[in-house]
Amino acid sequence: MSDKSDVELNSEQTLITLEQLSQTLEVMTHVVDRLKQHLNRQMSLNAELFQDEEKLRKEEAAERLESSKKLQEKSFVVEITQQELEEGSDSKIVH
Repeated sequence: MSDKSDVELNSEQTLITLEQLSQTLEVMTHVVDRLKQHLNRQMSLNAELFQDEEKLRKEEAAERLESSKKLQEKSFVVEITQQELEEGSDSKIVH
């Protein structure tokens, strides 16, 4: 009789252990799924951030190019010879 009782007890303990393992696997699966979601969100945010930075760099480069073009359009060179300096050219004032 004791053998039958031992077998039943062992079988019961095995079933309990298997149920605990099953629950543990469910919890771990849930944790892994949440980690995957979190990682996907982080990757998405990083991609957006990188795209925003890239867009900002392109806009700044375009602004610099535009400013450079405006400066070149408005810039002019004044050449003064040594003779003009010595003679004193009061009538040629450029603003």
